[in-house]
Amino acid sequence: MPLSRQDQNRVELLQQASAHLRETGAPKLAEAVDFVLTDEGANFVNRLRWKGAAEENPNLALRMPLALRDEIKAGAKAAGKSLTAQAVTALNAFLDGKFVPEQGAARVSGSPQAMLNVRVNAELRKRVDEHGAKLKEDGVLDWAPLTSHVLKAWFVEKFTSASTE
Repeated sequence: MPLSRQDQNRVELLQQASAHLRETGAPKLAEAVDFVLTDEGANFVNRLRWKGAAEENPNLALRMPLALRDEIKAGAKAAGKSLTAQAVTALNAFLDGKFVPEQGAARVSGSPQAMLNVRVNAELRKRVDEHGAKLKEDGVLDWAPLTSHVLKAWFVEKFTSASTE
């Protein structure tokens, strides 16, 4: 795909910057500018972009039976829902007192296990974990639900056959 006029202009400016750096005795800086214009440089820039997103919204790997993970993914897809968006909805519902997972509700063992990966805002996760601990501390619950408990229970309730029972 050809570059847009604006992108072509940026490439030309980077090439001019590289030439200027070489002419003014900064060949290492020129090499760095040249590097950005390579495929490897593009990958580097992409990693930089994702680093910030990954820190703000780190991956949360939810361990569960393979069949359950597949059912949740299929159910979400069939409903036209994003698991990431649903995770935010679930966690906010928990913080608002509109959803509380049952202790051990999403636990199933004895079958092949898999991970369901969801990116969840780090600050929201922290607030949910603190809220769960406070509910236990205040005697509202006899256990402290974590982000993973809330999400597993929500996903099971919303996107599996267990939700229709």
